[in-house]
Amino acid sequence: MALVLILFGVMASYLNPVVNLVDAWRDSKVGEERLAELKAENGGLRERLREARDPATLEREARKLGMVKPGEHAYVLDGIDD
Repeated sequence: MALVLILFGVMASYLNPVVNLVDAWRDSKVGEERLAELKAENGGLRERLREARDPATLEREARKLGMVKPGEHAYVLDGIDD
């Protein structure tokens, strides 16, 4: 009987580390998924940055803000629907 109790005690002492190991493994899988999501987002942001540095994109965005090139004249037209 004492041997059974000792065996049970030894098995119980291994239970907590096994549970911690399973939790760590599960957390690592979640971390890997999050890392993949962030890498995909980073790729998209890098592409947007490349596009934003394009001179044509810069000019288009500046014109949306109402900016004109030196020597051009800006005109405001009222009553025109898009």
